[in-house]
Amino acid sequence: MLTGTRINYYFVCHRKLWLFARGINMEHTSDTVLLGKLIDESSYERKDKGIDIDGTIVIDWIDERNGILHEVKKSDSKEEAHVWQILYYLWYLKQKGVSGLEGELDYPKLREKVSVKLTPERETELQRILADVTAVVARETPPERINKKFCRSCSYFELCWIG
Repeated sequence: MLTGTRINYYFVCHRKLWLFARGINMEHTSDTVLLGKLIDESSYERKDKGIDIDGTIVIDWIDERNGILHEVKKSDSKEEAHVWQILYYLWYLKQKGVSGLEGELDYPKLREKVSVKLTPERETELQRILADVTAVVARETPPERINKKFCRSCSYFELCWIG
């Protein structure tokens, strides 16, 4: 199943994506993930938080008045992974017959917002990304470790580098 988390992990680290797809979930041990959840829950007043659609995507919240799907990120940097995750949400809803929505990435720590639109060009690129995600997940062995500075703060760090 292709989830928003898998799309995000595809851009962050293919090994993390592969491990997560096999049910190896290290997020529950991560202070960074806990902080992100607290920021999400406390940053914006809204009635419906964490709207689960088919167990596939979880939308932080929707401003129905303006047709804006919001994704709150605790990050202090804007990332390509965030854009493609929300594009996947918009595409997934479009497949369900919900159209006319736009996306907005909310960065409370940065006090910034980024508007995201699902264009035909992005939709074509998303199809390629979805095929790539499926290929990474289908591998028999995990992808190689990457060595990036963010690895040390990853919830999978000990599994990849120490274990």
